[in-house]
Amino acid sequence: MNPKAQHLIFEKENNYTDNPLSFSKFFRSKLKEFNDNNSCNLSQDDIATQLGISLTLMPKYIANGDKATKKRDCVIAMCMMVHMSVDEINIALSKYGMPYFDEANKRDKIIMELINNNRETVDPPLSFDELNEYLFYNTGTYFDIIEHRDGNTSKKSTAPFPIVKKRVECRTDELIYGDHYDSLDTAYKRLCRIYAFMWLDDNGRKGYELCAEPDGFLSCTEYPMRGEWYHKYDSPEDSGIFKNCFIELQRRAMAEKKRIAEPLNDTRNYHERISAKVIKNELHVFYETYNYTVPELGEYYLMDYVNGEYTLYVSHKSRFMRYYLSEQEYLDLFGKISDKYDEHYSSIEQIENAIASVSTDRKEIIRLRIRAYRNAQDKINSLIDKLISGQAHIRNLKEIYDNELDVLSYYKVEEAFQCSYDPEYGEIDGTGLDKVSFSLPGDMQVELSVDDLCAGFTFGLSTIEEVGTFLMTHKTFDLAESLIMGLVSPKSD
Repeated sequence: MNPKAQHLIFEKENNYTDNPLSFSKFFRSKLKEFNDNNSCNLSQDDIATQLGISLTLMPKYIANGDKATKKRDCVIAMCMMVHMSVDEINIALSKYGMPYFDEANKRDKIIMELINNNRETVDPPLSFDELNEYLFYNTGTYFDIIEHRDGNTSKKSTAPFPIVKKRVECRTDELIYGDHYDSLDTAYKRLCRIYAFMWLDDNGRKGYELCAEPDGFLSCTEYPMRGEWYHKYDSPEDSGIFKNCFIELQRRAMAEKKRIAEPLNDTRNYHERISAKVIKNELHVFYETYNYTVPELGEYYLMDYVNGEYTLYVSHKSRFMRYYLSEQEYLDLFGKISDKYDEHYSSIEQIENAIASVSTDRKEIIRLRIRAYRNAQDKINSLIDKLISGQAHIRNLKEIYDNELDVLSYYKVEEAFQCSYDPEYGEIDGTGLDKVSFSLPGDMQVELSVDDLCAGFTFGLSTIEEVGTFLMTHKTFDLAESLIMGLVSPKSD
């Protein structure tokens, strides 16, 4: 072993000159690797179709070693289709003496981020059209793939009329930030309205304003107005000639939503974060911070407390939002993340054993995790005390609803409980039934009262199935019984 290697925090070496393969052999080997890894059968023809290269030209394009016949963007795009990494694409570029990626170049940096995100976090991966739209949204240019005879290499518009302008906006008067409900469940959920607009002009005869939101809302307003010519659509497919326009607007709106949400996905923007949530029918309390003592290590510390056990996880990615959101919510907003951690410890003793087994220079780095374990344990115990005493809330029912019977509307069970309504204000003012029986998966039945639903709501449970399953398993919604089993005193080592 190299004596210097044991002292390394990080090492990365790129060698672009020692790969003897031609571009064609290198590309085909990566295509085969992609197909083997993903159990698919992507062909060169499939790639050619996505990139807009003729099927007869594609084989020659890959085999021809003449740099003059290729564009750098085309080489990059071809490599992206088989999920090459930034380093591998640099190797491909080196085959033609083309410039490597330059982080100082804004466009290159955005393409590099796109490559990394599409390989590591987006599931399923974006199509080339989606990658192209993302690049255009962030740089104002599309991938320059091939020189066409008309000399126009830009992406042609699929709008039915000339586009006047496009705009994406998020309005401050419709952005809810901070924790207005004194609830852990809402502390890190950004509520905002995002609009993507496109204006079209039918040669001065009519104008159209198209609008899309990330939640699927689509509308079209015609100008000059003819009576009430305003239409909403359930999907782009329902909008006729505006289908492709709405598909683009939805992508732009969702891209803006993700951009606004991105700071939420890194605890370094908060120094530390803590919350509590029912995950897979068990109540968890979790805390995350960053290793600010040696920030060069790039380590996050996340402790999860469940069923009386504390586990400290060490990772090079912030994992807090992965616990905080449901799996589907996280996937929609941030993409896929691996659930594998670099290290984890269930006790101080495990960390001490790890210290004893590493080389001298690593001992102090691992020893930092003892302090991180104790600090996280104290933070979690403090929150547990506050939850039990009512000083903290997973969901604060009184702050979220003025009328606690509104919980029945939240769970959409007003009819089941035979609700009555205030004749003046229309609010629920009573129920005809004290309890109602609901069906759960597995042909099970559970009887729930209004009090059970209110308690389930305060636990952060979002569906009747979740409330019923939790109550059947744990027999109670008592926070103390759910949390204090095995609790270690904050003053304990």
